[in-house]
Amino acid sequence: MQDIPARQAVPERSYPRRLRLDSPHQHGILLGHTREYAPLIGWCRSVLPGNARPLIQVARALVDNAHRHSRSGSPGGTVRVVLDRARLLLPHLYVTDNGPLRGSGIDYPRLERQADGCGLALVERLSVYWDFSWSWDGHRIRELTVQVVLDLTDW
Repeated sequence: MQDIPARQAVPERSYPRRLRLDSPHQHGILLGHTREYAPLIGWCRSVLPGNARPLIQVARALVDNAHRHSRSGSPGGTVRVVLDRARLLLPHLYVTDNGPLRGSGIDYPRLERQADGCGLALVERLSVYWDFSWSWDGHRIRELTVQVVLDLTDW
């Protein structure tokens, strides 16, 4: 019998990591499934110096929601965060998760009015506009993206 060499373990991609995007106005970071927010906060401070506070609050709320309510919080899951600064005083933030945990039904972001201090209520309070979209493969939602427009004129 021939000796078969043991299969080398494939190293898991390291997260977080910055994304290289085509537009010079866009900056992105890819986060893993763990709830470690220090890299996200550092990224927010680097891409929006001087006005990072609202970005940190909104991005953290959305990433936390992605980890809690989607497959992004499961082992191997990711959350993609992109800031588009093409409009200097109205930057657009995009947070994309890996889609819903449940296999059936359509689960989408809903604003809970009684939950003032967290999640989408915080996003609603700190943004000019927010909405969501998803990619659909004919059977289920594959990814869900929340878009938020921040107003930096008051900061």
